[in-house]
Amino acid sequence: MKKIIAFAAVLMITIGCENIDFDDPTTLTNREASEVIKDLGYKLSKSAVQNVFDQTTASIGMSLPIYADQITSTSNANGRRYFSEEPRISLINNASHRMHFTLDGLYSGFYQANLDATIAIDIIENQGKKIYDNNGTDRTQDCLVAAYFTKGVSQGYLGVIFDRGIIVDNTTSSQRDFPDSYSQLVNNGITHLNKSIELANSHTTLNFDFLQGITIERKTFIQLANSLAARILSSLPRDNQEAAALGAPHWEKVLDYANKGLDKDYIIPTVSGGYYNAVLNGALTRNSGGVANADWVDIKIPYLADKTGSSTNFHTYPDIPAQIVSDDQRFYEYFAFSKSLGSGQFPDRGPGIVSNYMRKRWYNAANTLDTPGALNPYFLTEELRLIKAEAKLWLKDHAGAAAELNNENSARRLKGRLLKDIATDQASIVKALHYEYSIEIDLAGGIIVPFTFMRRHNLLIGGTPTELPVPQAQLELIKKEVYTFGGVENFGRKGIHSEVGTAQNVGWKVSQ
Repeated sequence: MKKIIAFAAVLMITIGCENIDFDDPTTLTNREASEVIKDLGYKLSKSAVQNVFDQTTASIGMSLPIYADQITSTSNANGRRYFSEEPRISLINNASHRMHFTLDGLYSGFYQANLDATIAIDIIENQGKKIYDNNGTDRTQDCLVAAYFTKGVSQGYLGVIFDRGIIVDNTTSSQRDFPDSYSQLVNNGITHLNKSIELANSHTTLNFDFLQGITIERKTFIQLANSLAARILSSLPRDNQEAAALGAPHWEKVLDYANKGLDKDYIIPTVSGGYYNAVLNGALTRNSGGVANADWVDIKIPYLADKTGSSTNFHTYPDIPAQIVSDDQRFYEYFAFSKSLGSGQFPDRGPGIVSNYMRKRWYNAANTLDTPGALNPYFLTEELRLIKAEAKLWLKDHAGAAAELNNENSARRLKGRLLKDIATDQASIVKALHYEYSIEIDLAGGIIVPFTFMRRHNLLIGGTPTELPVPQAQLELIKKEVYTFGGVENFGRKGIHSEVGTAQNVGWKVSQ
């Protein structure tokens, strides 16, 4: 039976120098394609890596930071305005609705990365062929590391974001269902990341040049893979009860990965046509008047930073609220107050949603991160500190958790020594972690952070989906019933795996 390769078909259309003796090149099998396109495996590996980096910080994934109350948006692009609604509405899983663009884009993007990587592995492990780049250099082991890395991150993120899916680990899969739970997807992703780390440890001459214009050094790659494993594994649970039920073995694994993670921030400079942090870019962009375009800082962030602890309802349009007063100097470094809300589209949104603050950390004079030389945060070491602290919290080592946060030599929260040390009780530690994820990590952690932290600590406001459904277009292909999550009428409603699929009304603030 012939297996059609969508990606290979695209390559054959765009690469004119290849001499293809087929009447219908779109019906090439995996084996035929690898024979005709000599550097197919390398191209697939590059595509997979580029795709998975893009997807983890994709602008189409802004819905999750919005659900985490990091952003309030007026834009209709990809349904961002609808995700911002309070009280929360059910996610509209309809292919004709803007909200569906997010579901379809995230689902298809991660699965395409996984497919490209699966085909590259098939060429090496099943067909027994070597992979060469366009210079004729043997890149077989490099591509194997890249492919397993991509499969680990893509399947892990699919499990973190969606409630179910398909584990596709071979090119002959004919599954017409979504039999695998989110936890199975996550754990299978971790298995692939482990394989990638194992291969990289033994491949001393690793050349990881698969991200456009960027080469990741072997040591950094291994640290980054461990860091992503810690992020993904810690992001599995849908609520506080599930996080606790995972038990010590789970959180010990998270801690082990974090301890092997990055020892310095991983920042990627933009190159022409290469990677940039698109979700952060969208929240940084300003209009011609110099104020945020459509994606403003949600009320949550200044509320958490305000040392007076004033109400979340301190903005009543068109009155301009007073600037907050904070003991944390980072707040003034990272966020800028504006008397203008720019577009003026907020009056009907309710007073407890949007603030008059916009982001200035990571901002540059070009007004975009998609410009050569711009600095893109991909993984900050402070996130690893928070993961370690939280893992110790779940392991009931409260003193150890507090010590991570109170490290005066390195913790960014103690810059200037204006913030107090965190006490060793659970409530104080969770409060500090929530604040640090909101202020310090923000969108530097891509699309799932801090959403997944808030999810596993019951901090999402009531009615927020804790996960996304399989898109309608995918469900109807195999005649499966369309379903969704979210809405204030569904507080605490569970999914098919007995997980909480819609947040209970016990979040950082009560539902409006």
